[in-house]
Amino acid sequence: MSEIKLSDIDLNLLYVFQVLTEELNVTKAATRLKVSQPAVSRSLSRLREVFDDPLFTRTSHGLSATVKTQTLAPLLKEMLKGLESLIQPSEFVSHTSQRRFVLSTTDFGTLTVLPKILDQFRQQAPDAILDVKSWNEEMVMDLDQINIDLAVSVLSKEPPAGIRAMRLQSDKMVCLARKGHPAIQGELTMDNYLEANHVQVVLGRRESFAVDRELDKMGHKRNVAVHLPNFVPAARMVMGSDLLLTVPRLFAEDMVEGTSEMTLYELPFATRKFDYSMIWHERFQNDAAHIWFRGLLRQAFIDV
Repeated sequence: MSEIKLSDIDLNLLYVFQVLTEELNVTKAATRLKVSQPAVSRSLSRLREVFDDPLFTRTSHGLSATVKTQTLAPLLKEMLKGLESLIQPSEFVSHTSQRRFVLSTTDFGTLTVLPKILDQFRQQAPDAILDVKSWNEEMVMDLDQINIDLAVSVLSKEPPAGIRAMRLQSDKMVCLARKGHPAIQGELTMDNYLEANHVQVVLGRRESFAVDRELDKMGHKRNVAVHLPNFVPAARMVMGSDLLLTVPRLFAEDMVEGTSEMTLYELPFATRKFDYSMIWHERFQNDAAHIWFRGLLRQAFIDV
């Protein structure tokens, strides 16, 4: 027998082989394959060459499988089933999934994002795991190397090649102060804002903040007395001091709703709105489970 390479074999022949093992009749196989009887006969001749075996012998009732065909039939069925799974789109069944979904966001994002998706996540995928990890914007450059399915953050610039981003919701900056702050009577003025000391949340390596850039355009500068790496501790600090905290409105509303010790104020100057986006690496783009997870987040923000 001459050497046969897999690249020399038409994989369609294997499907013809499987149908013949099931029908044991060339005419019935041709009907099922929607080809002519001579075409099936030609395929059978080629299969006999490939396997160096008659594969089938003729009887008065059709075909009878040889010992080699009987041996190959179960292997062939499993192999073709695997090939079909390989080329067909994978399905995701949320109710039976045990997948771990890694969501990365800031502590502010945890407060504002998780309440929007947690109930639906648990109802639709009760056996799946939601793993929340910390995030800062610089990490977007490393999404190809870190184990994160999806991030929710504010992007100050276009993401690099290979990174997908979808806008979820717009927001703007406001100010938090403790209730009864002695320098604020009714509303926050520019003088109040500039005279007060501030706490600033610093995420990653960022040293420049949008609010300070806007103030600089007007020739003003605020006094940042404390820098912290997280939003929640910063808000707690405001409750027990005369410090002011400038934060996104969504976060501020959540914090004020949960306590009577803080008041939300509009800023006394205009600032640009910004967008929350969900961010993921291109490698997840067509993954069925990931598509479900992205849809969960997108719908949560649509329903706001």
